[in-house]
Amino acid sequence: MAPREPMKTAMRLSVAALLLLAVFCPMPPAVAQSAVNCERAGTPLEAKALAEKAAAHLANKGVGKAFNDFMTRGAGFMPHDLYVFVFDRTGRMWVNGGFPGMIGSSITEARDDLGRLFLLEAMRKADQDGAAWVEYQWFNPCNGKPMPKSTHIIKAGEFFIGVGAYGRLSV
Repeated sequence: MAPREPMKTAMRLSVAALLLLAVFCPMPPAVAQSAVNCERAGTPLEAKALAEKAAAHLANKGVGKAFNDFMTRGAGFMPHDLYVFVFDRTGRMWVNGGFPGMIGSSITEARDDLGRLFLLEAMRKADQDGAAWVEYQWFNPCNGKPMPKSTHIIKAGEFFIGVGAYGRLSV
């Protein structure tokens, strides 16, 4: 067995355990729709800082602990209306602190109002450059309307970590 194989096996087991929890411990309907805290809107720069914090936490604590923390209010990864989401190279959503019901879904067909495959574009750019910004329209659970959103995506090993804030970075 290669030196990295035990680590990959442990990661696969941790991810499998998280998926089992998500399937067999469903969230109450109100939480499954949105777990976003609407007391204050985060900014794009706060979103970038949270994505960087999440990437460091994943590197330091591993998949099981980090993914659990990303989904736990009070663990430091859900300030204001910001939340961490994580997907893999195939587009599968592993974590979504704001919309837990999206876990297990695929981002490969997510299109913005212009028809762009915006998350795939961001994933390709982050894969090449290590990180990327993407701007798009997204449903804001705090006001019930689609709004411009700026999301920072970071390549983190086998995963891509994203955090977005309502508003345009380019403005």
